[in-house]
Amino acid sequence: MRVALAVICTGLFLAAANGHAQSLGDLGKRERERREKIEGESQPITNRDTQKYKGGAITTTSGSRPPVSTPGNEKSLPAGDKAGEPVDLLGRPESFWRRTLSDERQKVKELNHEANALTLKLADLQTRFYREADGFKQQQIQREIQKTIYKQDLNQENLAQAQTRLRDLEKEARESGALPGWLTARNP
Repeated sequence: MRVALAVICTGLFLAAANGHAQSLGDLGKRERERREKIEGESQPITNRDTQKYKGGAITTTSGSRPPVSTPGNEKSLPAGDKAGEPVDLLGRPESFWRRTLSDERQKVKELNHEANALTLKLADLQTRFYREADGFKQQQIQREIQKTIYKQDLNQENLAQAQTRLRDLEKEARESGALPGWLTARNP
C-alpha cells in the first residue's frame, strides 16, 4: 500500500514537473520572439549618438490612466496642451508642473519682497519715533509700529506656509514621476 502510494506520488510529481518544464519552454520561446520584435523597433543611444540627439525633445510614455487632481491641489489640468507633451505617471503634463511650481515660487518671492519692505518700514517708523519730540505724534507713530509688527508676523506665517506648499509640490512632482527638468525654473 505504501509502495503504491509512493509510486502514485512520484508519478504525479514527474507529470507536474514535465508539464511545468514545457510551460517554461513555451514561455522562453515567447520571450525570445518578443525581444526579437522589440530589437527592430528601438535602438539604444550610445555616447557616440548624443550629438545627434542634443537639443531634441524629451518624451515619456504613461499608462492609460486619466489625468487626476490630487487632494489639496485644486488647480485644474491645462486644457489645450500640445499633443505629445510628456506627462508624469498620473497623466499631468510638463506644462502643468512648470506653471504650478512657477506660480508657487512667485508667491514665495512676493512674500519675501513684502517681508523686506515691512522691515524697512519698521526701521523708518522707529527712526521717526525717536526723532519726534511731540508725545501725541509719538503715539501715532507707535500705533503704526504695532500695525507693521502685526503685518510682519502675518507675513512670516504666510511665507512659511508658501515655502511648505512649494516643498510639498516638488515632492509630489518627484513622486508622480515628473522629470527633474520640469521642477527647475526656466530662465527667459
